[in-house]
Amino acid sequence: MTESHHFRVLEFYSGIGGMHYAFDESGHQGKILRAFDINTTANEVYAHNHGKKHLAQRNIEAVPMEYYDEQQADVWLMSPPCQPYTRTGNKAGSKDARAKSFLYLMDILPKMTHPPNYILLENVKGFEESDSRDFLVEALMGAGYEFQELLITPLQLGIPNSRMRYYCLARKTDNKPDEDAILSDPMLALKVEKLDKYIEFKDVADERMQRYMIPDKTLIKYGALFDIVKESTRRSCCFTKGYYHYVESTGSILQMAHEKDVRYGTEAPNADEYNAKALALLRTLGLRYFTENEVARLMGFPVLEGKFSFPEKTSLKQRYRVLGNSINVKVVSHLIRYLLTSKTENISEKKAEKEAGKDPEVRSESS
Repeated sequence: MTESHHFRVLEFYSGIGGMHYAFDESGHQGKILRAFDINTTANEVYAHNHGKKHLAQRNIEAVPMEYYDEQQADVWLMSPPCQPYTRTGNKAGSKDARAKSFLYLMDILPKMTHPPNYILLENVKGFEESDSRDFLVEALMGAGYEFQELLITPLQLGIPNSRMRYYCLARKTDNKPDEDAILSDPMLALKVEKLDKYIEFKDVADERMQRYMIPDKTLIKYGALFDIVKESTRRSCCFTKGYYHYVESTGSILQMAHEKDVRYGTEAPNADEYNAKALALLRTLGLRYFTENEVARLMGFPVLEGKFSFPEKTSLKQRYRVLGNSINVKVVSHLIRYLLTSKTENISEKKAEKEAGKDPEVRSESS
């Protein structure tokens, strides 16, 4: 029988608390020792839901290695800044100033007296091709970790949102899923929930909808670029920090008039006439942005349970930005459960073997 363990956790790049919620949902017992982030808005949201006690608004690289050693943390959870690796960013990798803190952690890891037994790292697809990933692998191998690297989308867990992310699971001692294949397979697609379960407001006449409706100027300029989904859809695009402010490649748009299927048709004789026709058609669809709570729910935050909310003073734009920088709680909770459960089982097995007079060899190698 697996022994229970009370894990000591350091949460790096804590944002709005995604890793905190993921650890809670993993079913493991533990304590968040410190949560590090320098984003004021994100820290306000974190404090609103988890309190200020463990928050540390400090540059990670400004904290001496001795401090991290003194914590004697079992687990490091981290989601470093993704801008150096994203396809819409500069792809400067480790040359980007925003990678400095991550490189610092990788530098001190092999030098620590009390390094963590487990590390979970999340980042955008693209990180696996960066030089930062090379630094990660070098640090893990140099410090005696075995590790697995994964590319996972929430669609594999039945969540109707595309958010392909790189994960590295490491413990002391390439699998890219095809999203289109998941949805084209009748049996697999049925396991993905429809979006209607995540929709907060369904009546276009609801006064609260006004701030989320797409303005006419945006409909005309970007209507052809929208990724439009309905309540019955089993997929939505990845929501980024630019959602609600920018249109292209920032997330899906919800069609409230789900029974309609409108096409532009043949182009009119002149641009003004064509634009007027297109606008009239688009208006009938009742197009709107997903609300911040709907996005949060798609990302696994416990909104309905009343365990996650935003401070009233957090602006709508800020809410979307911090969500876009966060993790999918549901996906990471499963990964934490897998990482820590398999390790504690191994610890129990080795303890039993040792008590039986065996001395199993302990090997550490990369996957």
